[in-house]
Amino acid sequence: MNINSETKVLCSVLCIVLFFLTPLYAFQKAEDFLLPSLQGGVYRLSDFKGKVVVINFWASWCRECIKEMPQLEELYRRYKDKGLVVIGINIDRSKQKAALMIKNLGISYPVLHDEKGDVFIKKYTVVGLPSTFIVDKEGRVVARLIGQQNLNSEEFIQTIERLLYQDNRG
Repeated sequence: MNINSETKVLCSVLCIVLFFLTPLYAFQKAEDFLLPSLQGGVYRLSDFKGKVVVINFWASWCRECIKEMPQLEELYRRYKDKGLVVIGINIDRSKQKAALMIKNLGISYPVLHDEKGDVFIKKYTVVGLPSTFIVDKEGRVVARLIGQQNLNSEEFIQTIERLLYQDNRG
């Protein structure tokens, strides 16, 4: 594969912009949202105040997104009784593909549908998929991860555990 110099420059600029923009999200108040669930019901982020929330934006056509989902499911099952909430937000225009995907993967955490981009674009300005935001018990975004991550890594697990077990006063 031959990548021309314009593409290399564009990719480099994009990486630099993402590098400098990502810290801007850290410790900002997470934007509240209200979205329907693919499993039924409606969810609002503010319903989970006092809990650590992992928000994962994904699409059914995104291979990297699909690879992360079993790791998110494992994380959810391991820590849901300790105060962790995992929320998937699907951005497909049609919810049928996404609903089939979560059924086939055995996903039990809530998966919401943002077909109009009200949360994906307008509130969280997601620039790449998958994108994962970690929200602390105080409702602040403490991490923004763009692209496929190893959500089973020691570093990621330690971050989640630190947030779950820290004193709310700190």
